[in-house]
Amino acid sequence: MEIGCGARVRDFDGRRYFYFWHYERTNGRSVRKEDYIGRVDSDSARSDLLRRMAVYHRRAEQEFARRRARIEILIGLTHTST
Repeated sequence: MEIGCGARVRDFDGRRYFYFWHYERTNGRSVRKEDYIGRVDSDSARSDLLRRMAVYHRRAEQEFARRRARIEILIGLTHTST
């Protein structure tokens, strides 16, 4: 499992554009995806990029908490059975 996200700037014809990259699960594998956001000089594109990063991190934190809770339950079951 790979977790991560970030911003990439690409240049086309002298203009700069934001892309949001992130990992997704596809067919049981982690795949890096890139989504076009908008021009670097756009305030709305910058806001959208930051919002997407915050949402990605929030989801990753929730997923880690869920997995940790499952593991802690298994550890608790193991300790009580010995």
